[in-house]
Amino acid sequence: MLNKVEIYIRDVIRGRRKGWLPCIIKVFLLPLSWLYQFGVRWRNWAYDKGWMRRYVPPVPLVISIGNIVAGGTGKTPVTLLFAKAFYDKFPIAILSRGYRSKAEKLGSPMILCEGNGPLYSAAECGDEPYIFAQRLPKSFVIVGGNRQKASCLASKAGAEIILLDDGMQHRRLARDFDVVVVDVGDPFGQDYFLPRGFLREDKSSLSRADLIVLNHIVNTELFQTLKTRIGAYTKAPMVGTNWQVESVNDMQGNPIGSIKGKKVGMFCGIASPEYFRITLEKEGAIVVSEFCVADHEKPSHEELEIFADMCQKEGAEILLCTEKDHVKLEKQLSVSIPVAWLKMEMKVVEGLDIWQDFLKKAEAKIC
Repeated sequence: MLNKVEIYIRDVIRGRRKGWLPCIIKVFLLPLSWLYQFGVRWRNWAYDKGWMRRYVPPVPLVISIGNIVAGGTGKTPVTLLFAKAFYDKFPIAILSRGYRSKAEKLGSPMILCEGNGPLYSAAECGDEPYIFAQRLPKSFVIVGGNRQKASCLASKAGAEIILLDDGMQHRRLARDFDVVVVDVGDPFGQDYFLPRGFLREDKSSLSRADLIVLNHIVNTELFQTLKTRIGAYTKAPMVGTNWQVESVNDMQGNPIGSIKGKKVGMFCGIASPEYFRITLEKEGAIVVSEFCVADHEKPSHEELEIFADMCQKEGAEILLCTEKDHVKLEKQLSVSIPVAWLKMEMKVVEGLDIWQDFLKKAEAKIC
């Protein structure tokens, strides 16, 4: 029930629901948005004035990757992009909250990976941290809400670089660089603070950034247009990124070939499912139906059975989901048609020279 309410509210905020009820909901959410905005501004002011203390982790380099908008900007894939850039050069630790996982509720952080892949399931540690540990088995992945304790564990483990996933609002932990990810489809979260919109910070907070990553860039013209718009709030250099499909895999991780021309059913639990559909259609798939749950949520086996049967009647040959969904599902999942997932990589498509210069500047903090 809560899952459906969350999706409905997100649709209301994005203007996808019409009528008197969505209008009433928006009016009700507006004063709550003002309160949230006041709290954020007061807290940032206190940090800017030095009234709230910051903890400096005992490691040479800390990079925060975050955003000013709640959900769906691509900060986690960008964290993975940074991690891969440093992976073969330095011991790295990724600190993640583990949103909606058991680890998030623990008093002390959980060490998910200490150099040999994930030690716990995605249900225990969260889908995104699990992907970090699976993709970067030599790294340290530490999950939990207490970032200060997590950074101490990272230092004791020998990490020379800490990557703070979703760290922009966690100002108590000092960092050397702030990287801010902006979704070009909705850069300012409907121009309202939570819960009336998706803003977590004022637009002026972009001035704290050392690098802006404009995500979902499809061409140079779009990149230049967004650079001008974002440039009104920051002097930080900007790069553009977008997804590229690496492979389509079965539940065991084996590539299954192209989906071009195939009828498919799409399901996912991500903040912006529209981007997943665009990706599938760009790969040539024909999406006959879609089933979306709230971000980080997992559809039940019964729900997937019903969805698979419906898609099969519409001629679908396969069900497709994201890697984030795949890590939460049973590997021997059995429904009426096969289930597969897309392995995708974030690529820098604009400003490659700026990206490389930033990496050199960061590495100089270590050497």
